[in-house]
Amino acid sequence: MRLDTFINRPVLSTVISIFIVLLGLIGLMSLPITQYPDLAPPTISVSTTYNGANAQAVLNSVIAPLEESINGAQGMTYMESTATNTGNATINVYFEQGFDPDMAAVDVQNRVSAAANLLPSEVNQVGIQTRKRQTSMLIGVAVVDTTGNYTQEFLDNYMKINVIPELQRVQGVGDVMAFGADYSMRVWLKPDVMAQYNLMPSDVAAALAEQNVEAAPGAFGEQGKQSFQYIMRYRGRLSKPEEFGNIVVRTGANGEVLYLRDVADVELGRVTYGFSNKMNGYTSSMAMVFQSPGSNATEIIERCIALVDKLKKDLPNGLEYTIPMNNNDFLYASINNVVHTLIEAFILVFFVVYVFLQDFRSTLIPAIAIPVALVGTFFVLKLIGFSLNLITLSALVLAIAIVVDDAIVVVEAVHAKLDAGYKSARRASIDAMNEIAGALISITLVMMLVFIPVSFMPGTSGVFYQQFGITMAVAIGFSAVNALTLSPALCALFLKPKDDESTLKERMGKAYSATGEVVKQRYGRRLKLDLHPLVTFVLLVATITFMVLGWYGFHNVALSCMAWAVAIVAVLGIFSKRFHDAFERGYERLLGKYKGGVSFFGKHKVTSFGIVVAAVAVLVWLMSSTPTALVPNEDTGTIFAMIDMPAGTSQERTLEVLDQVDSLASTIPGIAMRQMINGYSFIAGQGPTYGAFIMKLKDWSERDKSQSSDAIIQQLYALTGQHVRDGRVMIFAPPMITGYSATNGFEMKMQDRTGGDINQFFSVVQGFLAQLNARPEIQMAYTTFNPTFPQYLIDIDAAKAKQAGISPTTLLQTLQGYYGGMYVSNFNRFGKIYRVMMQAAPEARVNLETLNSIKVRNGSEMAPISNFVKLTRVYGPDLMNRFNMFTSISVTGQPAQGYSSGEAIAAIKEVAAQTLPQGYGYEFSGMTREESSTGGNTTAMIFGLCLLFVYLLLSAQYESYLLPFAVILSIPFGLAGAFVFAKIFDVSNNIYLQIALIMLIGLLAKNAILIVEFALDRRKTGMSVFNAAIAGAGARLRPILMTSLAMVIGLLPMMFASGVGANGNRALGAGSVGGMLIGMVCQIFIVPALFIVFQLIQEKFRPIQWQNQEKGGTIENEIEQYAR
Repeated sequence: MRLDTFINRPVLSTVISIFIVLLGLIGLMSLPITQYPDLAPPTISVSTTYNGANAQAVLNSVIAPLEESINGAQGMTYMESTATNTGNATINVYFEQGFDPDMAAVDVQNRVSAAANLLPSEVNQVGIQTRKRQTSMLIGVAVVDTTGNYTQEFLDNYMKINVIPELQRVQGVGDVMAFGADYSMRVWLKPDVMAQYNLMPSDVAAALAEQNVEAAPGAFGEQGKQSFQYIMRYRGRLSKPEEFGNIVVRTGANGEVLYLRDVADVELGRVTYGFSNKMNGYTSSMAMVFQSPGSNATEIIERCIALVDKLKKDLPNGLEYTIPMNNNDFLYASINNVVHTLIEAFILVFFVVYVFLQDFRSTLIPAIAIPVALVGTFFVLKLIGFSLNLITLSALVLAIAIVVDDAIVVVEAVHAKLDAGYKSARRASIDAMNEIAGALISITLVMMLVFIPVSFMPGTSGVFYQQFGITMAVAIGFSAVNALTLSPALCALFLKPKDDESTLKERMGKAYSATGEVVKQRYGRRLKLDLHPLVTFVLLVATITFMVLGWYGFHNVALSCMAWAVAIVAVLGIFSKRFHDAFERGYERLLGKYKGGVSFFGKHKVTSFGIVVAAVAVLVWLMSSTPTALVPNEDTGTIFAMIDMPAGTSQERTLEVLDQVDSLASTIPGIAMRQMINGYSFIAGQGPTYGAFIMKLKDWSERDKSQSSDAIIQQLYALTGQHVRDGRVMIFAPPMITGYSATNGFEMKMQDRTGGDINQFFSVVQGFLAQLNARPEIQMAYTTFNPTFPQYLIDIDAAKAKQAGISPTTLLQTLQGYYGGMYVSNFNRFGKIYRVMMQAAPEARVNLETLNSIKVRNGSEMAPISNFVKLTRVYGPDLMNRFNMFTSISVTGQPAQGYSSGEAIAAIKEVAAQTLPQGYGYEFSGMTREESSTGGNTTAMIFGLCLLFVYLLLSAQYESYLLPFAVILSIPFGLAGAFVFAKIFDVSNNIYLQIALIMLIGLLAKNAILIVEFALDRRKTGMSVFNAAIAGAGARLRPILMTSLAMVIGLLPMMFASGVGANGNRALGAGSVGGMLIGMVCQIFIVPALFIVFQLIQEKFRPIQWQNQEKGGTIENEIEQYAR
């Protein structure tokens, strides 16, 4: 189809754009909203419990056989495991990004089943859970008792019965972790009474197994040719403590009956007493929701909140639901901020373009093109399965400049024809498009080739680049469609020739409307302010400054009123003819000086190349010296705190310290909610010496910089450092990318590959941490591992036990029954199945002396168990970790203020190389593993790939391997400028800066291509290379200044962003503004000089082919127009 078809048929062009917008709106309404793309690798969690076992026993008997079987699963990258002194075993298996989580779960489940016969029978009885879940928490739901009328047991089980099952059924939920315990029928044995009756725990367990069962006795009358049939029903499992108390344990020869209530106390208690919760000082019970791999976190949170709202009507009096953590709060606030920036950028770009074009009709054409291209992009994003996230929205913000530039190229070309003497806007549009259509298509291909290759980068960074690159490429594609269809059609409709030669009929129509024009001009003069151009310019700068400062939001009424008044006066001022004339005079003077500068660099080619070499050198130095990071840390509105008490501290003492920290946190005004968890740590896991807090901060609009998350963390450290003496308090923000870890700092696993003593390993780690904490890049590095927990080592005298007819297994089972607790049966109540747990009463196991009352059956007599066992006081860890089947110790830390995560990783590598002995190593885990594997040369590789594709396409376009260097060698100016501004604004080389750099490659290449294209056209008409370069540069100066300044000014609010998402916005804004500003200033002078050099060299190998002009005088007029 010929391009003039769209100009001759403006309705067709308009309908095409309307279709694009409608499809885009359809896609926008159905696009999922996420913070970032789906980045986290599929994770399968395997967990079980070995009641009464210590960490080493769990590691040897449960984790080791499971790991042996799981290792080598298809797609697996690494696995980590934890065994605790509470008998808990957890294995997290991580798979390659993009691997099918369902296949991973099936494979792991099959491997776990294959190892079942190697596990203790108690573990198989409890069961092994295999779940698809990621490690990061999405949302917390808590039930709070504000009246004091309910117990912790009631709250825990209300959550277990009424809330958690509902949450588990929410689509996409991988797991719901309850920081509480189920009901349990607790059988509290009395060791002294048991000994009197010659009983052991195994006797009670056998009685429970015999009498607390479900049965199927059958029926009467089946196949008996009778009128009725009767089902026989056994009473089944017991459900009340009184019923369990009536279980017969033994009968005597004389008819005596010994019931369970005679040798034990039976009550409805908790399966474990290791958890307790408080919300803002009130008793509570909380559950944390984890997502399944491949699901949409935002939708899961929305469904969970909707469910909680639905459940509120059934809450008992005095209870209420709270949400102590919600990842969507930060997401929606961030997206709202980006959308706000997008609107501000559009407004600023509109006024900058108007100032340059000096015509409202001409400005309207690129203004219409922007929403068409951006909205149409949403439809393609929906088709390819992308989400509306911070990366895709940031790409659309940056795409504004490219979309504007395409439309401006069309408007400029049509204006050039009209200025050259065309009397018809339609004819001018047709001829202009015939000349520039090829250039537009080639520029579009170049721009798309910049962004498409980076979409195939592997790993986590590759996902970011893919989302950004494809979004930009799609927006550029729609921009090109606009430039070839809608923009020229609008030019034919809106633009007017210089000398309007209308027909008589048209002139009569104008005459009839003269009165209206007079009225329009009269009122127009009243609205326009005849200000001095300098005053208008100052007001315009003030308007932009106020927008950057956010004064238009009426947070401060006085400032907002002043800002709006200045903006209105500035807008009225730029519409005045006086300002237009002053701007044109200033531009003409600038153009004259610019041509002189281009002439200077064209004559001093060595100087030009020297500047290029210097720019490349500066770029290389800045790239190597700028700190690296994956994503910048942000104020997410949530803070985590962990309390680590000295080894052996009781849970009651830990609760006292937690209450102390809670009261200190309540004094900080920026904290809205404080969810306290006793008995659990986000880093170490479960244990009586651990505690944790989830602190939800007030909304960002209610906090200033003094109440940012970083400031509040520092306040908490100061308060706890002064008042908390017993424990160690660690405070940190949640991770920016969900699915990897619980903290936003670095995470690593120290490994003992020698299989040696754990104390020696701990000593090595302590030495490593001492050296690491001495580095300025590290704020703190710590481990919660502690091998000094007081323990007793049991030694059985096997010979003596055998002589007494007692097996060592019997002795150990007796100890487990009294001290460790045994899962002996089940019961049904409240529509659920619960465990029956048997254990000695708490007062019967408080210290070592209670061992004397524990007896085992020796024939017909009972012998003290202390006759056969010896307990030795030893020290050991409360938990054991393994990483990839080696004993490991987890190390977590934070980079120091002013240092990036990349610098912290480099410091870790240096210290490890200097301090770790042979046989000891480390591996990064979580987000740190992804960042470390990305490598320091990723940015350079991306740039090289982009530049290579640009070079190859330009070589094909120009039929030259030399001329593309005039474009390629100009790009380092902008990249160096981006890094210069990154240094100024203290921005690390993170993913936001890198996507800004990729965008700069495309936009700077586009500007250089058009300069070269215009200069080459002039050269083919017979102008000298030197004059052609000056003419081409002069012709492109206005649109280059227009698009570059539009982008720079449009992104100023992003560069000076504050509040939610500020760090990412500042990185993106600083890189884009700095690169575009410095790149543009250097490029407009150096590209013509580079063109002169490479075109002269090219013509030595291949002489220029002159173009034959048929219209006399046309080229002279064009040359005059382009050189103005």
